[in-house]
Amino acid sequence: MQSSLFDSENFLISSSLPQKSSQVIVRLANVDDVNDIGDLLTLCFNNFNDLTLWIYPFLKLGVCEDLRYRLKNIDTDHFCVIALKTNIVQKQSINEIIGTVELSFRTHYSWQGKKKYPYVANLAVSKNHRRQGIATQLLSKCQEIAKHHGFNGLYLHVLASNKIAQELYLQNGYTIEQVETDLFSLFVPSKRRLLLTKSI
Repeated sequence: MQSSLFDSENFLISSSLPQKSSQVIVRLANVDDVNDIGDLLTLCFNNFNDLTLWIYPFLKLGVCEDLRYRLKNIDTDHFCVIALKTNIVQKQSINEIIGTVELSFRTHYSWQGKKKYPYVANLAVSKNHRRQGIATQLLSKCQEIAKHHGFNGLYLHVLASNKIAQELYLQNGYTIEQVETDLFSLFVPSKRRLLLTKSI
């Protein structure tokens, strides 16, 4: 059972963007958010053109079903965090999910036994809201959750070819722990992954 830190839907601190008519709130996602998160993830992790746009609904469906399954299962080892932008238009609030990230407590098995560790994945920020500190806020909340659960480090993977993401993580205190090479990445170097860690 999660502690009182997570009892409130808006348990995380909100922060204002430069515009006076909008603000960003970072909070835990719920099942009602799945459709919008699915849009965000599908658009951020895929490149579509006029010839490939037809596949978008099918990719989004898979993303949504996978996330919905994780959110419906009450699991204290998985958290989906979103950045929600609230715009005030003609005295009405319009909410838009502009960023998301997932944190899970995975299990590593070795000769020393099994050990859990916090793993960050699926960090995405909508194209129109990048370079505004949204990703940093999302990563900060992952750190807050992990620390609250007694962990002293975070782990994530990034493609070696993704220099922009690497820069983001390094600026947020992550360091390169290991360059991972498998059979596939030997033939396709752009798919080589880096394991990054951060002490908290």
